[in-house]
Amino acid sequence: MNKHKTNTGFTLIEIMVVITIISIVLGFVTLSVGDGNLAQKLEQESQRLAYLLKLASQESVMQSKEIGVHFGSDGYHFCELQTEMGICTKCETITDGVLKPRILPTGIETKIYLDGEPIFSNETCQNMPQLMILSSGEFIPFEITFTYDKLSYHLIGNMIGEITVLADESL
Repeated sequence: MNKHKTNTGFTLIEIMVVITIISIVLGFVTLSVGDGNLAQKLEQESQRLAYLLKLASQESVMQSKEIGVHFGSDGYHFCELQTEMGICTKCETITDGVLKPRILPTGIETKIYLDGEPIFSNETCQNMPQLMILSSGEFIPFEITFTYDKLSYHLIGNMIGEITVLADESL
């Protein structure tokens, strides 16, 4: 009775080859879909800002106060405007709640236009907002563009507080 044992498992070399093939395929998939995550974040950030602006507009009307939005190189923050005799003297950053400061993901650029004119970020004067929300809920007509690579989202606001978000892939 000669019984031969047959090996029914895999050899170490076979397992190593399969692992190598799987890692190469996963590497290509990661590279081809890598920017999809940031493109999705770009859309989320533009939608978030649109909702926050609408909320800030409602808050401004309900509390009869002016709210400003300051855009920096890495994000934006909302602030409550303090006025004396109709002149803005101070802009106090809102640090908690829904209108807390936001930091944008690296690689997303922001451009602001008021009445069609570009507004540049002034990092040395962080208390002066580029966008004002009046206590009546009105805005100065604006366009805020979030851009990453060839993808951009435009937030367009009119005087009566309506905000539209448009996607553009043709930059």
